[in-house]
Amino acid sequence: MVRRRMKRIIIVGAGPCGLVALKEMLEMGHNAILLEKSDRLGGVFSSAKLYSNLHLTISNWAMAFSDFPDPERLCYPSGEHYLQYLKAYAAHFDLEKRMMYGSEVCNACMGSDGRWTLEIKRSGDHIENMQSDALIVATGANQVAKPVPSELLGVSGRVLHSADYNEDFRRKVAEKKLRILVVGGELADLSPHVSVWLRRPACVGPRYLNNKPEMEQVAANKERDFPANGFLEAATTNRMSASLNVYAYGIFRRILWHTGVLNSTLARMCLDSTASAVLMNDQATYVTKNQRMCEAIHDGKLEALVSTKVSANGNTVTLQLANGVQGHRQFDAIVLCTGFATSFPWLKVDDLDTNPRSWFLHCFPEGLGDRLAFVGYARPHQGGMPVMAEMLSRYVALLFAGKRQLPEDYAERARREQIAEVEHYHISPHLSTLVDYNAFIESVARRVGCEPRLPLSIMLIFNMHIAAVLLLVLQVFSLTPGIVEPRLPFLLYVLTMALAFFIDDGLLIKWWFYPCWAVWYRQRGPGANPSLLEKTLRRVPLFKSTAITQGFMLLIAWSLPALYAQRILSVLIYLPYCLLDGVGVRWPKGWVGLLRPKMFALHGTEWRFSDLFVP
Repeated sequence: MVRRRMKRIIIVGAGPCGLVALKEMLEMGHNAILLEKSDRLGGVFSSAKLYSNLHLTISNWAMAFSDFPDPERLCYPSGEHYLQYLKAYAAHFDLEKRMMYGSEVCNACMGSDGRWTLEIKRSGDHIENMQSDALIVATGANQVAKPVPSELLGVSGRVLHSADYNEDFRRKVAEKKLRILVVGGELADLSPHVSVWLRRPACVGPRYLNNKPEMEQVAANKERDFPANGFLEAATTNRMSASLNVYAYGIFRRILWHTGVLNSTLARMCLDSTASAVLMNDQATYVTKNQRMCEAIHDGKLEALVSTKVSANGNTVTLQLANGVQGHRQFDAIVLCTGFATSFPWLKVDDLDTNPRSWFLHCFPEGLGDRLAFVGYARPHQGGMPVMAEMLSRYVALLFAGKRQLPEDYAERARREQIAEVEHYHISPHLSTLVDYNAFIESVARRVGCEPRLPLSIMLIFNMHIAAVLLLVLQVFSLTPGIVEPRLPFLLYVLTMALAFFIDDGLLIKWWFYPCWAVWYRQRGPGANPSLLEKTLRRVPLFKSTAITQGFMLLIAWSLPALYAQRILSVLIYLPYCLLDGVGVRWPKGWVGLLRPKMFALHGTEWRFSDLFVP
C-alpha cells in the first residue's frame, strides 16, 4: 500500500476560522503550524472582555464547531463567553503547541516548485523565513476599515470607525451627552443622543421569534431554557424551509412581517427594505441582527434618517429625507459602521482577485489549485461563520491529503456561482462574502461525504406521508383508484403525522423545524462522531423544547402545504433539469433554476435523485 505524503501547512490567523483550520489539518495528519501576529487567540473576539454588553447575534450552539458542542444551555452568549469557548476548544485539541504568537507575516510568495516561502517578523523585529507546501489564509474579512463616505468629508467633529470603538468612547458619550450620528445600525444603542443614517431601510432579524424586548430575553435565557424553535436560526436554517424554493421561503417572510408576531418597527423596516424584491424578500439582501435599534426607534429614543442625499459642513449634516423635506442635524461625533475592505498586501500572488466570490467555494482562487486556500470568507446569510470555516477546513484537509480532488473546471464554476450570487443578493450585491447557510454547508458536506441521513424508519414514514397526501389530492379530483378504500388516505396521513412526533423523540420534527446545527455533520463520513449528535438532540426533548407560538403555527400552516407542492414540483422539473444540465445548458439565473428547492439553488450543491425522497 502506497502511503500518501502529508503536507506541511502554514495557517495565518488565530481567530475561530484559523483555529478550526489548524485542528482539521492536524487531525488529517498534516504537519501544520499557525501564525498569529498578536499575543493571543480569538481574532475579533480576543478583546471581547472589553465590551461588557457584547452579545452574539447567533446562538452558542449555532456558533459551536461540530465536534465540540457548547456544554452550556442554548442561548445567545456574550463575546467573553465565546472567547472562553474558543480557548477550551484549543485546549481540548491541544492546538497551542502548534501556534506561534507574535508572528506577523510580511511576505508570502510561491516559487516555481509550487512551495511557499514566508517572511515572518517576530518579536524584536527579528525576521525569519519559513516554507510550506500549502498556505491557508484565515485573517478575516474585517481587515481594512472603509474610508469616510464622501458625503461626510466636510465634517469638523470627531469621526471614527467602529473598529476604533471602545468602552472609553462609549463612557465619554454618556458622560458628556454627546450627539452622535451612527452611519449604519450596528452601534445604534450607543447613547440616548443618537441618530442613525441609513442609505436605505435596513432588513433586521430578531434574536427571538417574538416581539418582546430582546435584551431582557437574552438575560433571562441565561438562567432558564428557551424553546429551540424560538431562536432566529430555527426559522432561517431549518431543513423544512431549505427544502422549499426561494419564492415560497421569501413570501412567507412577507406574510410574517404583516402580522403582529415581530416588533412592529422591525417588520415595517423589513417591508420597506425589500420592497424591490417582493418574492425573494430577505433572501435578496443582507440581514442585520439588531432588534435593539428597532426597539429604540419604536420607543422614540432613536432617530432613523433614511437618505441617499447627504452633505456635511462643520458639525451640521444636511439630509434629503424620504418625504422630500430637507433636514438639518448637528452632531458632536460620527461613528462609521460602514464595514471593511479585504486586503492581503503581504500575499505576493500575481493578479490575485480579492473578491471571495471569485474563489471556488469562497476558498480557492483561480490558477493556484489546492496550494492556497482562504477560510473565513463565506459569511452565511443565516447561521455562524465559524461553522462554514469548519466545513471548508474538513474539505481542504482531504484535498491536501489527496483524498479528494478539486474539479478540473473549478475556476469556471466559481465564475458561474459569482454571477448567481450577485443576482440572488441583488439588493446587497457588494457584500461579497455572503452565502446561503443551508446550500453552502450542504454543498461542501457532499464533497466531504458527511451529509447527514435519517434512519430508514423515518424515511419510510415520510414517504408514506407524501403518498397519503397524493392520494388525498387524487381523491379530491375523484381520481383515486377503485382499489383504494376511501378512508385509507386520511388515516394514513394522520398515522404518519403522529408517528413523526413520537419516533426517536420526534426526530423528523427536529430535522424539519429545529436549527441545522453543525453537529448534524458529524453523524457520518470522515471524522464522524454520531454520539455527539445523539447527545445534542437529547438535550432538546421535543415536547419540552418546542413552543406552540403564533409564529410557529404560521410557519407550519405555510410550510406543510408548500412542502407538498414543492415535492410534486421537484419531481416534475428534476428530469428536464438533469437533461439540460448534462448537455451544458445553464439556467439563466442560478437562484431560479426552475424553482428548485433552496438547498440546491446556490453554491453548486449537487441535486441527486435520492433527494426527491428525503424530508
